[in-house]
Amino acid sequence: MARRGTAFPNSKLTYKDISADFDANAITGDLDPVKDAISVKRGITNILLTSMFERLFQPELGSNLKDVLFEPIDEITTARIEREVRSAIDSWEKRAEVLHVFVDPDEEYNRYKVSVTFRPLNSVVEELVEVYLKRER
Repeated sequence: MARRGTAFPNSKLTYKDISADFDANAITGDLDPVKDAISVKRGITNILLTSMFERLFQPELGSNLKDVLFEPIDEITTARIEREVRSAIDSWEKRAEVLHVFVDPDEEYNRYKVSVTFRPLNSVVEELVEVYLKRER
């Protein structure tokens, strides 16, 4: 799915978020921001690990991945996870163009390894983020 700006990325556009580690700059004492690809990677990870209705003031933010994890580990469930990952990222992470989603079931540990190859809209470099989804009660 091509989005506006993907043919000629705007390299002057910078994406910034607050570091989830809340690391302070040693000199200024300010919080160190994360930028560009790291910011987008963290955004994708947060979207995939957040369930729908988990956030009080943004109940539609997230994905339905946790609902699928208790289904049998098979090709159908793997395909559902791939579709849900694409849908969640396309809906909520406007800073990235998803190029490829690969879901690898790991029956021994009852989990899935989800690998997402994407391109930040301000770059021509492809990036990879990997997330493990496991059954939790």
